[in-house]
Amino acid sequence: RDLHSFPTRRSFDLTHFSDPGCPWAYSASPQLAVLEWRYGEQLDWRLVTIGLAEDPERYVQNGYTPTRMTIGNMRYRRYGMPFLSEPRARVAATARACRAIVATRLLYPPREREVFRALQLGWFTTTLVLDQDDDITQALERVGGLDVGAVVGAIDDEATIAAYEADKRETRSAEGGPTHFQGKARQTDGPVRY
Repeated sequence: RDLHSFPTRRSFDLTHFSDPGCPWAYSASPQLAVLEWRYGEQLDWRLVTIGLAEDPERYVQNGYTPTRMTIGNMRYRRYGMPFLSEPRARVAATARACRAIVATRLLYPPREREVFRALQLGWFTTTLVLDQDDDITQALERVGGLDVGAVVGAIDDEATIAAYEADKRETRSAEGGPTHFQGKARQTDGPVRY
């Protein structure tokens, strides 16, 4: 066959269910970077935020403390990502950080993954408490050229909250699917989630 009759490029849609406060997701960063390096623009990424916790109370009721969480994160070092060994001031929830990602998606769609990455690094390599707007602002300052004030200012906008709730519903639809069948889904706050 004529070489020109073969498609030169094929694009694949990829949905990335994640949360900036998830140590498993953070530890998978090297594998995701390999996918991006290897396939580049052939992958059309879509980030869907999980929202592991709306407030820290669920963690506190289950016996989590800043020290316990820091010690627990140390076991993930074997995957090659840096983890800070100093506990933060208190246990934090992930919802506001997730909404910062969603606000970025609505305001500056191409920057969403950069914001996600900055929040992950802030979560696992600093003592920032990323359910506080000042700390979210500080974590996002590493994203060059981003209007951080606009992003943080949009965290509580109705459109942001509605899009975040849509993300949460989508992430909690794993029941009966391959992820659930393989025992890789979780049920922490109602429906089975990715």
